[in-house]
Amino acid sequence: MLTFKEKYVMEYVYQKCQGKKSCLISPRDIISYTADKYVIYPDELEKIMTNLSYDNYIELFKSDKKGSPVYCVSLKIKGEGFHRELTNNKRNLLFLLGRTCILAIITALIGVIIRLIFR
Repeated sequence: MLTFKEKYVMEYVYQKCQGKKSCLISPRDIISYTADKYVIYPDELEKIMTNLSYDNYIELFKSDKKGSPVYCVSLKIKGEGFHRELTNNKRNLLFLLGRTCILAIITALIGVIIRLIFR
C-alpha cells in the first residue's frame, strides 16, 4: 500500500513514462510537480523513489546530467498497471460507502417498524 506522497509521485512518473520504455526525470521536476499538494524535500524524494523501486513499480537508476542529479526510470509491470489500480481502489471505496449507507437506511427502517409494532 502506497502512502499519499508515494501515490502522487508515482502519478507523475506514470505520466512521464506513459508510452515509453524509460524516461529521464530530474528530482527538481518531481518536487515542483508535487509542490501544489505536498512539500517534499530532496532526501524524502530519494526515499520515496527507492520505496517505489522496492515495491516493483519502477526500475530506478541514478545519474548526473550536467552536474545535476537525474533519475532514469522504467516502469515495471506493476507500475504499468498503476492507473488501473487507482481506479479499482476508487471503485471499491465507492462500493463500500454505498453499501454502508444502504445498510444504515435499512437499519433505521427496521428500528422504526419495530417501534410501530410494539407501541
